[in-house]
Amino acid sequence: MNTGPLGDSTIQTARSWLTGLSRRQQAISDNIANIDTPGYVAKEVPFEQQLQRAIGQGNSRLATTNARHIAASGSSRNQIGLQAAQEMTTQRRDGNSVDIDQEMVSLAETQMRYQAAASALNTKIATLRNVIRGA
Repeated sequence: MNTGPLGDSTIQTARSWLTGLSRRQQAISDNIANIDTPGYVAKEVPFEQQLQRAIGQGNSRLATTNARHIAASGSSRNQIGLQAAQEMTTQRRDGNSVDIDQEMVSLAETQMRYQAAASALNTKIATLRNVIRGA
C-alpha cells in the first residue's frame, strides 16, 4: 500500500474504501433501476477482499495481551466493517436476478460503511491539522 508524504497509509486506505463503496452504491442503484428489466443480471462489487490484500491484512487477528481479553473467533468472515448479511435469493420467470429486499439491505449497509470511512478520514485529517498547528 502506498504511503503518503508522512509515511502513513491511512488516508490512502480510506480513499480506497470510499472509492469501492461509491462503486458498490452505483451498482446497487443500477440494480434497483433495472428491477423490471427482463434478463437483467444484478451487479455486485465485492471490494473488501482486494482492499484487505492491498493494505496487507490477509490474516487480521486481534491480539490478546491480557489473560482477560477475549480472542476473536477465527471462523468469522474476514471483512472490513459489518458481517455479511444473510444471502436472500428469489427466482423470477423473466430471468431478472435483482432482489429488491437484498438490494435495500446492501444499500443501507453500504451507506453505513461509507459514513464510517468518511468519519475515519475526517478524524485523521483533524489529527493532522492539530499536529500542524501544534495543538
